[in-house]
Amino acid sequence: MALVESSKFIDNPKLCVSRQISACSICRGKKIKCDGLVPVCSPCQKSHRGSECTNGSDKFAKGKERSYVTALESRLDKLEKEIARARSLKPADEASTAAADPQIKTVWTAKGQRKEESHVNELVSDFGFLSVNATSRDFDGLAQDVFAQLILAPSTAVKLAPSDLDVLPSRQIVTSLVQHYIDHDLAFYPFISEAKIFGTIEALYEGYAAPSDEWTVFLILAIALVSLSTSAEDGSYAEAVRYVGAVQKHAKMVLLPGSVQSIQMMLLLVVYSIRDPHHFDSWYLVGAAARMMVDLGLHQDPPKSIKMTDAQLNLRRRIYYSVYALDRATATVHQRAFSFSDDSTNVAMPSLVSASVHQDTVRNAHPATELIQLRRAASPAYMALFQSGYDVLRNLWPTLTSADQALHEWEHSLRDTDLPTATKSIFHAEMLYIKIVLLSPSRLKRPLEDYGQRLIFDHAVQYSQTISSLVEDHVNASLCTSYDLLRTIFVARTTVEVVTRCEDICFRSAPPPIPVSLITAQVPPLSGYSGRERLALAIRAFSLLDKVIGTLGRRYRVPKSWTHFRTRFDGVHANLRSRIAA
Repeated sequence: MALVESSKFIDNPKLCVSRQISACSICRGKKIKCDGLVPVCSPCQKSHRGSECTNGSDKFAKGKERSYVTALESRLDKLEKEIARARSLKPADEASTAAADPQIKTVWTAKGQRKEESHVNELVSDFGFLSVNATSRDFDGLAQDVFAQLILAPSTAVKLAPSDLDVLPSRQIVTSLVQHYIDHDLAFYPFISEAKIFGTIEALYEGYAAPSDEWTVFLILAIALVSLSTSAEDGSYAEAVRYVGAVQKHAKMVLLPGSVQSIQMMLLLVVYSIRDPHHFDSWYLVGAAARMMVDLGLHQDPPKSIKMTDAQLNLRRRIYYSVYALDRATATVHQRAFSFSDDSTNVAMPSLVSASVHQDTVRNAHPATELIQLRRAASPAYMALFQSGYDVLRNLWPTLTSADQALHEWEHSLRDTDLPTATKSIFHAEMLYIKIVLLSPSRLKRPLEDYGQRLIFDHAVQYSQTISSLVEDHVNASLCTSYDLLRTIFVARTTVEVVTRCEDICFRSAPPPIPVSLITAQVPPLSGYSGRERLALAIRAFSLLDKVIGTLGRRYRVPKSWTHFRTRFDGVHANLRSRIAA
């Protein structure tokens, strides 16, 4: 116990165990030694029974890897003692200041409360970050209210005021908003069934709704309303915030460790946070959802020995791939590491039925399936460039050409589907953004060769045209989220850097030489426009990017970083216009 109480252990808790506590079911049955490797132990791998090994899905034995949880509990106990000590001292301090000056008392008390609240939130945020990013299963044994606080404290950007909804809207309004959510959000992240959604609505109106039912319905209504809003100041957004404020009281009852339903409740909050970044940080929430998903073993298909209905198995897979798609999108937008690697997972694609009627000339497709395939195509290259060693950065082109080929094949397959044009456009814009990100990794000490700079320019021009066509249409604009705003800002900043650094390369008619390492590889093609045409395209791209950022910025609030960069953006834009006029 002395080790646990030491400050060194509390500040830097142990994240692994020194011995294997429980064997997988196969090794236990054979009574042989199990090394506990995840997702497949060595004996099962050697006997070619990897699909039956339960190390990837079994709950850890009681007490396994408890050292990290113990450290968190010790830090929490330390925090509670500090708060109790501060409260015990406050009356004496207040009395002395009141005797000196009553007005000073008011100022000191308010300042002290803000400081105390800041310290509490900062420490709780540390707990949340450590829990989400731990390498062991740490959520078992946490109290309900503690777990909900670990999730919400670090992910809340601006605290919502609690609200009460005394009167529910009519069923007609609710049904219309729910259908909007189904078409614009559930179609891409199908982690909950439509039957479940309408069942919760029925329970709510009939008066027997559980906290999870109210959480589900209100968050779905909030997601639909915020996607329909055109400004952070309009009535739809204000109504969405009211719905989210009304379900905060249920957080400790619906956000629970070790529950599939809790992951679904968490994912609803994730989807809302992507549309309301002012109040929630989606990165923390996605990380927590990924941690919960891995804890329950959803990143591995269950062994055949575990009996499960087709519906249950399909729901597991839909939840996993919803977390996967959200995690990949969040990481690439914020240019951070993935919560888990592709190599650590083994889940078959879920069964998703398209609502459209099959036609002989096109391939029947579901939006979620195509979105998963897009993010899977980009995932290996992103991990190699952003999460691997620096050896990869010394020669980027093999990784880049492999990713470009995978994305090209995905794009070619997308053209033959029966998906709506707007859906294809939002996917195409994301693909172009990913290509730009891969061509300009933040860890790269010097830019790519001229050919790479020209590729970035071409992709940026295409991106500006694609995203602008979506945003200009009010109906289709509801498909865009705050992630599209961040993507557009990144494209705008990168375009400024490329045009400033390589102006001659961007606007001359002759293409730059192909890098030596690309001679024998599949070369990503360049556009064939003349120099003057390219200059005109650049000017139009700047105008379109500026317009998109303005439109989406009214809905999702433009980050301060863009406000500071705007002067440089306008300067380069003006320089291009003067150049073509000369």
